[in-house]
Amino acid sequence: MSLLEVKDLHTSFFTDAGEVKAVNGVSFFLDRGKVLGIVGESGSGKSVTAYSIMQILAPTGRIVSGSIKLDGQELVGAGEKVMRDVRGNKISIIFQDPMTSLNPTYTIGHQLIEAITLHTNRSKEEAWDRAVEMLRLVNINEPEKRMKQYPHEHSGGMRQRIMIAMALACEPDILIADEPTTALDVTIQAQILELMQKLQEEMGMAIIMITHDLGVVAQMCDEIVVMYAGSYCERGTAEEIFYNPRHEYTKGLLRSIPTLSSMGQRLQPITGTPIDLLNLPEGCPVAPRCDAAMKRCIHEAPESMDINDFHKASCWMNVKDVFEHGKLTDADKLKGRSATRAADAGAKPVASDDGAVEALVEGAEKAKAKTTRAGGTRKKKTVPAKEPGAKTRRNTKKGGDDA
Repeated sequence: MSLLEVKDLHTSFFTDAGEVKAVNGVSFFLDRGKVLGIVGESGSGKSVTAYSIMQILAPTGRIVSGSIKLDGQELVGAGEKVMRDVRGNKISIIFQDPMTSLNPTYTIGHQLIEAITLHTNRSKEEAWDRAVEMLRLVNINEPEKRMKQYPHEHSGGMRQRIMIAMALACEPDILIADEPTTALDVTIQAQILELMQKLQEEMGMAIIMITHDLGVVAQMCDEIVVMYAGSYCERGTAEEIFYNPRHEYTKGLLRSIPTLSSMGQRLQPITGTPIDLLNLPEGCPVAPRCDAAMKRCIHEAPESMDINDFHKASCWMNVKDVFEHGKLTDADKLKGRSATRAADAGAKPVASDDGAVEALVEGAEKAKAKTTRAGGTRKKKTVPAKEPGAKTRRNTKKGGDDA
C-alpha cells in the first residue's frame, strides 16, 4: 500500500464569477522514501493540489469529489480534528515565500517552539532544545543566537532553512515543498536542494516537490506528474518523462529549456496563453496551444493511456500512433474508449501537413537505430540535469515529434 494515494481529485473555488475548477481529476500515489515532482506553468493547479491534501484551502475553496488516503486513512471529509493531527505530525509543507510564512512580530525561537509544543508532548525546555537541534541540522550557525532574532534579521536562504527546520521538527512522513527555491539565487538554490536530499536520506521521509523548474525535477525526483489546467497530462518515472515524453505539452516544456547546445539559438516557447478555468473546453485543454492538434482534440478530451508499466499520458497523438503504426503498446493496453476511437483520432491534423506522422515515425526509427549502435539508451544519472531537454529538441528537429 502506498503512503499517499490521491484519486480523481476535484477542487473548485466558488466565486461571484462562477466555479473555478482549479483541480480537475488529478490522480497519483507516493511511496515511502520517494520523491514525486509536480510540474507545470503558473495556474496549472500544482499548489492547489498540495493545499487540498493539507486541507488549507481559502474560504471559497472546496474539495468537490475524489479521495485522499494517507497510509490507508481517508482524509476527505475526515474533519478538522483529524487534520490537526495530520498537519505537522504526518504531513508538513514548506511554502514558496518564507518571509510571508514567518510572523515578523515574533522571534524565530518562539515560532519554532510553538510548532513543536502544538504537535508533540514536549515541554517548553525540551521544545527549545529540539528547535536548536533542528536549526543546527539545517546548517544554521549559532542556533542559540538565531533563536532570539526576528525573521527580517536573516537572509532569504536562512529563512528558507528555518522553514525547513520548522517543517521537519516533528519528523513527518511526507514533506510538501511548494516551490521552495523560487525566490533564491542559483547558488543558494543548489544548497537548499542538497540539504533537502540529505535530510530525506537521513529521515527516510517522502517528498512532494512542486516546481516549474525541470532542472530541479531532474536532480531530485523519482517520479513526475505534469499538470496543465488542473489535470495531469502525463505521469511516469523521471527517466520516462525526460527521455520518452508522450504528451505534446511535456515536449513543449522540454523544448523551452535553454541548454549548452542551444546557445545563440532562439528558444521555442509554448505559444498562446493558459485557458480560462471558469470555462474549460470540452476537448483537450492543451489543444488551443498545440501545433499537433487534431479535430478530435478540440471536441473530446483524451483518456489516460498506458505507454508502458511506468508511464501514462493523455494525448490523442498516442492513440493515433498505435492505430497507424502500432508503435507504442499492444491494443489491450489502451484504457477506456481509446481503442474503439483510434480510427476517429486518425483524422488529418489541423495544424500540420499530411507527411508529419510519417516523418515522425521515420525519424524515431533512425534515432532508435543510432541509439542501439551507440550501446543502448542513456541512464538518467549520467547526464547533466537539463541535457535531456536538448535531446528531445534534436529528436523534434529530425523527426517532427510536435509537427
